[in-house]
Amino acid sequence: MNEYIAVMDIGTTGVRLLVAKVGTNGKPHIVARDYSVCHGIRKFKIENSAEVTESIRKVLKRVREKTEIIVRSAYVSISGAHVKYVRNVDSVNIEPVYADDGDYGPGTEQGIVTGNDVAALLDKVEGAELYDNEYLLGAVPVKFTLDNDVQTSSPIGLKASSLRVDAQLLIAENTYVSAVSECVRAAGLEIDGFIPLSIAVRALLSACPDPDASTLFIDMGGWATEFCVFYKGNVYYASALPVGGGTITGDIAQVLNVRREEAELLKCDYQIADVSLVTNDVDVAIGSLEDGKSRVVKCSEIVGIMQARIEDIFGIIRERLDVDEIDTSFIDRVVLSGDGIVGFSGLDKVCERVFRTKLADIDFTRNTAMKAIFTYTSGMIMYIASMLPYGMKRSDIERVQPEGAEEEAKPGVLGSIKDKFRNLIGRFRD
Repeated sequence: MNEYIAVMDIGTTGVRLLVAKVGTNGKPHIVARDYSVCHGIRKFKIENSAEVTESIRKVLKRVREKTEIIVRSAYVSISGAHVKYVRNVDSVNIEPVYADDGDYGPGTEQGIVTGNDVAALLDKVEGAELYDNEYLLGAVPVKFTLDNDVQTSSPIGLKASSLRVDAQLLIAENTYVSAVSECVRAAGLEIDGFIPLSIAVRALLSACPDPDASTLFIDMGGWATEFCVFYKGNVYYASALPVGGGTITGDIAQVLNVRREEAELLKCDYQIADVSLVTNDVDVAIGSLEDGKSRVVKCSEIVGIMQARIEDIFGIIRERLDVDEIDTSFIDRVVLSGDGIVGFSGLDKVCERVFRTKLADIDFTRNTAMKAIFTYTSGMIMYIASMLPYGMKRSDIERVQPEGAEEEAKPGVLGSIKDKFRNLIGRFRD
């Protein structure tokens, strides 16, 4: 039986929607996608709820027009700036297997772990006490333990008399969750759940080479930069900064005294993060913001502005990790993603200088077969698909009913219409 899931990423530059069909093999297949520009969120707050709502409506409408798929519910992204992670442990007993005569069957002290057992266990581990402004997003299993001994990530179908889970509880700020929920529901969409970036990235990294390598992941969007540290495939640390690619554009505009539109073009034309890589320091003609007259600057000057901001952002990340006693020199690799930074050359040099760690050459677009703007949503799809056997709900998806479908569903009515038509033709021939 096929199941459908829909995910929506509401970011600082746009709204992205993916719809996937998950087959019996558990693998998701993308059946619809769309993107709409949106600048209603800044510094991790909704500044223009009407714009956010309208952008959501646009992607839902376009998906329906292009694919005849009606998305009635979806999982929604949430920034790591609003999420904290709390470790919790709980366990359940597994019902033993009985033979037909009422006696225990072979290996009778143990039962077989089912999806219902895991779902009940995850519901139980979510039973944490929350403060007034806290909202429980859910529990992400870190590891399962069978009979206090054998550890596994996939317990379904294994024999055990008890099952324990070590999980991370995802707890968000209720104020922000309510604000996002209002925008989403105002657009006519119900929310299946919230998925933080770190959890989506965890799913993406699991499909990459050496998934258990300790990783510093940095995602730079238009107006936000989120970063996470993964240890043995699980989230160890996560945080965010209210700066991104748009900040780099703003620096160029301010320092060179040009319009923001021109600054964005300069950033896209000279995507270099280290001045030492500028081998041909050409003259670049730019216009003045005041009088519009042309003047000339060196390419290295533009690159120097961008390098300074990128190093500044990476430096703040490094400082935060240092405060929490995370030594980046012991991290195996740095992985970069996001519209605000992907495509820049020289990032490997910056990473080695700031983090004392090498930049990994991981291209998520190859793994997901999706454009870079859908990286986050692709990870969301992968995570939810993996959790469906554990009781995670599917999305409410419908297909537009073709015209005439109702008549086809009523053969008696359709048959009588056809008979009348044949009689009419017959009378005409007579």
